[in-house]
Amino acid sequence: MRNAALAPQSSHDGFSVVDMMVVLALLGVLSALAIPQLIGQRRLIRSSAIYREVLTQLRFARQQAMTQRQVFTFQYVNSTKQILIIDHNNNPDASGVTVLTDAAYPNTAGSVVVSSISLSSGGVPTSELTYGIPAGLPTGALADGVSRTGLSSGQLNISFQPDGSVVDINGNPVNRALFFYNNKAASHTASAVSVLGAAGRVKLWRYDESVNRYVE
Repeated sequence: MRNAALAPQSSHDGFSVVDMMVVLALLGVLSALAIPQLIGQRRLIRSSAIYREVLTQLRFARQQAMTQRQVFTFQYVNSTKQILIIDHNNNPDASGVTVLTDAAYPNTAGSVVVSSISLSSGGVPTSELTYGIPAGLPTGALADGVSRTGLSSGQLNISFQPDGSVVDINGNPVNRALFFYNNKAASHTASAVSVLGAAGRVKLWRYDESVNRYVE
Protein backbone atom coordinates (compact mmCIF):
# COMPACT_ATOMS: atom_id res chain seq x y z
CA MET A 1 0.00 0.00 0.00
CA ARG A 2 1.25 3.49 -0.88
CA ASN A 3 2.40 5.47 2.11
CA ALA A 4 -0.12 8.32 2.59
CA ALA A 5 2.58 10.50 4.12
CA LEU A 6 4.43 10.53 0.77
CA ALA A 7 1.39 11.53 -1.30
CA PRO A 8 1.30 15.16 -2.60
CA GLN A 9 -0.68 17.45 -0.37
CA SER A 10 -3.67 18.86 -2.25
CA SER A 11 -6.21 21.57 -1.71
CA HIS A 12 -9.92 20.84 -1.80
CA ASP A 13 -9.96 21.89 -5.49
CA GLY A 14 -7.40 19.29 -6.45
CA PHE A 15 -4.35 21.58 -6.60
CA SER A 16 -1.23 20.68 -4.72
CA VAL A 17 0.35 23.07 -2.23
CA VAL A 18 3.25 23.50 -4.66
CA ASP A 19 0.82 24.53 -7.41
CA MET A 20 -0.75 27.08 -5.15
CA MET A 21 2.63 28.52 -4.19
CA VAL A 22 3.62 28.84 -7.87
CA VAL A 23 0.39 30.65 -8.69
CA LEU A 24 0.80 33.04 -5.76
CA ALA A 25 4.39 33.73 -6.77
CA LEU A 26 3.31 34.54 -10.33
CA LEU A 27 0.58 36.83 -9.05
CA GLY A 28 3.13 38.62 -6.93
CA VAL A 29 5.43 39.16 -9.92
CA LEU A 30 2.60 40.40 -12.12
CA SER A 31 1.42 42.78 -9.41
CA ALA A 32 4.94 44.14 -8.96
CA LEU A 33 5.05 44.88 -12.70
CA ALA A 34 1.54 46.22 -13.08
CA ILE A 35 1.21 48.48 -10.06
CA PRO A 36 3.98 50.95 -11.07
CA GLN A 37 2.46 51.18 -14.55
CA LEU A 38 -0.97 51.89 -13.09
CA ILE A 39 0.48 54.56 -10.82
CA GLY A 40 2.31 56.12 -13.76
CA GLN A 41 -0.83 56.14 -15.90
CA ARG A 42 -2.83 57.72 -13.10
CA ARG A 43 -0.15 60.41 -12.75
CA LEU A 44 -0.39 61.21 -16.48
CA ILE A 45 -4.18 61.47 -16.35
CA ARG A 46 -4.20 63.70 -13.29
CA SER A 47 -1.45 65.93 -14.68
CA SER A 48 -3.37 66.37 -17.93
CA ALA A 49 -6.40 67.47 -15.93
CA ILE A 50 -4.32 70.24 -14.33
CA TYR A 51 -3.30 71.75 -17.66
CA ARG A 52 -6.88 71.62 -18.91
CA GLU A 53 -7.92 73.45 -15.74
CA VAL A 54 -5.39 76.22 -16.45
CA LEU A 55 -6.79 76.50 -19.98
CA THR A 56 -10.37 76.61 -18.67
CA GLN A 57 -9.65 79.33 -16.13
CA LEU A 58 -7.86 81.53 -18.66
CA ARG A 59 -10.82 81.25 -21.00
CA PHE A 60 -13.18 81.97 -18.13
CA ALA A 61 -11.32 85.16 -17.21
CA ARG A 62 -11.36 86.31 -20.83
CA GLN A 63 -15.05 85.57 -21.22
CA GLN A 64 -15.92 87.46 -18.05
CA ALA A 65 -13.90 90.48 -19.19
CA MET A 66 -15.75 90.58 -22.51
CA THR A 67 -19.17 89.92 -21.00
CA GLN A 68 -18.91 92.47 -18.21
CA ARG A 69 -16.86 94.95 -20.24
CA GLN A 70 -14.22 95.39 -17.55
CA VAL A 71 -10.76 94.02 -16.78
CA PHE A 72 -10.42 90.55 -15.28
CA THR A 73 -7.08 89.11 -14.17
CA PHE A 74 -5.98 85.49 -14.17
CA GLN A 75 -3.39 85.09 -11.41
CA TYR A 76 -1.20 82.02 -10.92
CA VAL A 77 0.51 81.71 -7.52
CA ASN A 78 3.39 79.27 -7.72
CA SER A 79 3.98 78.75 -3.99
CA THR A 80 0.46 77.40 -3.46
CA LYS A 81 -0.15 76.16 -7.03
CA GLN A 82 -3.32 78.21 -7.00
CA ILE A 83 -5.29 80.18 -9.59
CA LEU A 84 -7.23 83.31 -8.66
CA ILE A 85 -9.66 85.10 -10.96
CA ILE A 86 -9.86 88.78 -10.04
CA ASP A 87 -12.66 91.12 -11.07
CA HIS A 88 -11.29 94.66 -10.97
CA ASN A 89 -14.73 96.26 -11.10
CA ASN A 90 -13.21 99.13 -13.06
CA ASN A 91 -15.24 101.68 -14.96
CA PRO A 92 -15.89 100.12 -18.37
CA ASP A 93 -15.67 103.57 -19.95
CA ALA A 94 -12.11 104.02 -18.67
CA SER A 95 -9.06 102.56 -20.35
CA GLY A 96 -8.19 99.08 -19.11
CA VAL A 97 -4.56 100.16 -19.00
CA THR A 98 -5.30 102.16 -15.85
CA VAL A 99 -5.69 98.87 -14.00
CA LEU A 100 -2.23 97.74 -15.10
CA THR A 101 -0.58 100.97 -14.02
CA ASP A 102 -2.27 101.06 -10.62
CA ALA A 103 0.34 100.91 -7.83
CA ALA A 104 -1.66 98.19 -6.08
CA TYR A 105 -2.09 95.99 -9.20
CA PRO A 106 -3.44 93.34 -9.27
CA ASN A 107 -5.14 94.15 -5.96
CA THR A 108 -6.70 97.35 -7.22
CA ALA A 109 -9.31 99.28 -5.24
CA GLY A 110 -12.68 97.54 -5.45
CA SER A 111 -11.23 94.35 -6.90
CA VAL A 112 -12.81 91.05 -5.88
CA VAL A 113 -11.54 87.47 -6.16
CA VAL A 114 -14.46 85.73 -7.87
CA SER A 115 -12.93 82.26 -7.85
CA SER A 116 -9.99 80.41 -6.34
CA ILE A 117 -8.82 77.05 -7.69
CA SER A 118 -6.14 74.80 -6.22
CA LEU A 119 -4.33 72.84 -8.91
CA SER A 120 -3.46 70.15 -6.35
CA SER A 121 -7.12 69.33 -5.73
CA GLY A 122 -7.06 66.87 -8.62
CA GLY A 123 -4.75 64.51 -6.79
CA VAL A 124 -1.33 65.74 -7.92
CA PRO A 125 0.72 66.91 -4.89
CA THR A 126 2.01 70.48 -5.05
CA SER A 127 5.52 69.06 -4.64
CA GLU A 128 5.20 67.30 -8.02
CA LEU A 129 3.75 70.19 -10.04
CA THR A 130 6.54 72.37 -11.43
CA TYR A 131 6.33 75.64 -13.36
CA GLY A 132 8.84 75.75 -16.21
CA ILE A 133 10.40 73.50 -18.82
CA PRO A 134 12.09 70.18 -17.94
CA ALA A 135 15.84 69.91 -18.50
CA GLY A 136 16.67 68.69 -22.00
CA LEU A 137 13.43 69.84 -23.60
CA PRO A 138 13.21 72.68 -26.17
CA THR A 139 13.13 76.11 -24.55
CA GLY A 140 12.32 78.15 -27.65
CA ALA A 141 9.02 79.69 -28.62
CA LEU A 142 5.94 77.60 -29.31
CA ALA A 143 4.65 77.24 -32.87
CA ASP A 144 2.48 80.35 -32.38
CA GLY A 145 5.60 82.37 -31.52
CA VAL A 146 4.94 82.66 -27.78
CA SER A 147 7.78 81.98 -25.36
CA ARG A 148 7.62 81.02 -21.69
CA THR A 149 6.65 83.87 -19.40
CA GLY A 150 8.71 84.11 -16.24
CA LEU A 151 7.21 84.52 -12.81
CA SER A 152 7.42 87.78 -10.90
CA SER A 153 7.66 87.34 -7.13
CA GLY A 154 6.39 83.80 -7.64
CA GLN A 155 3.30 84.94 -9.52
CA LEU A 156 2.03 85.46 -13.04
CA ASN A 157 -0.79 87.90 -13.80
CA ILE A 158 -2.62 87.91 -17.13
CA SER A 159 -5.20 90.69 -17.39
CA PHE A 160 -7.85 90.48 -20.08
CA GLN A 161 -9.22 93.75 -21.40
CA PRO A 162 -12.91 94.33 -22.17
CA ASP A 163 -12.28 93.36 -25.81
CA GLY A 164 -10.64 90.07 -24.73
CA SER A 165 -7.10 91.15 -25.52
CA VAL A 166 -4.03 91.21 -23.27
CA VAL A 167 -1.87 94.34 -23.36
CA ASP A 168 1.08 95.91 -21.56
CA ILE A 169 1.07 99.20 -19.65
CA ASN A 170 1.43 101.06 -22.94
CA GLY A 171 -1.61 99.41 -24.44
CA ASN A 172 0.36 97.20 -26.81
CA PRO A 173 -0.66 93.54 -27.24
CA VAL A 174 1.55 91.19 -25.26
CA ASN A 175 1.74 87.39 -25.44
CA ARG A 176 1.95 85.05 -22.46
CA ALA A 177 2.71 81.35 -22.00
CA LEU A 178 2.62 79.17 -18.89
CA PHE A 179 4.71 75.97 -18.90
CA PHE A 180 4.14 73.12 -16.43
CA TYR A 181 5.25 69.55 -15.85
CA ASN A 182 5.04 66.83 -13.22
CA ASN A 183 8.60 66.31 -11.93
CA LYS A 184 7.90 62.60 -11.40
CA ALA A 185 7.38 62.13 -15.14
CA ALA A 186 8.81 65.30 -16.66
CA SER A 187 8.96 64.64 -20.41
CA HIS A 188 5.68 62.69 -20.39
CA THR A 189 3.73 65.50 -18.72
CA ALA A 190 5.36 68.67 -20.07
CA SER A 191 2.66 71.04 -21.31
CA ALA A 192 2.06 74.71 -21.97
CA VAL A 193 -0.84 77.13 -22.30
CA SER A 194 -0.32 80.17 -24.50
CA VAL A 195 -2.26 83.42 -24.78
CA LEU A 196 -2.01 85.55 -27.92
CA GLY A 197 -2.34 89.12 -26.70
CA ALA A 198 -3.89 90.74 -29.76
CA ALA A 199 -6.92 88.44 -29.82
CA GLY A 200 -6.66 86.86 -26.37
CA ARG A 201 -6.78 83.43 -27.94
CA VAL A 202 -5.83 80.64 -25.50
CA LYS A 203 -4.27 77.35 -26.64
CA LEU A 204 -3.06 74.16 -24.95
CA TRP A 205 0.20 72.49 -25.99
CA ARG A 206 1.73 69.13 -25.03
CA TYR A 207 5.29 67.99 -25.47
CA ASP A 208 5.61 65.24 -28.10
CA GLU A 209 8.74 63.15 -27.62
CA SER A 210 8.54 61.72 -31.13
CA VAL A 211 9.11 65.15 -32.71
CA ASN A 212 10.86 66.82 -29.75
CA ARG A 213 8.56 69.81 -29.61
CA TYR A 214 5.34 71.06 -28.10
CA VAL A 215 2.33 70.39 -30.30
CA GLU A 216 -1.16 71.86 -30.16
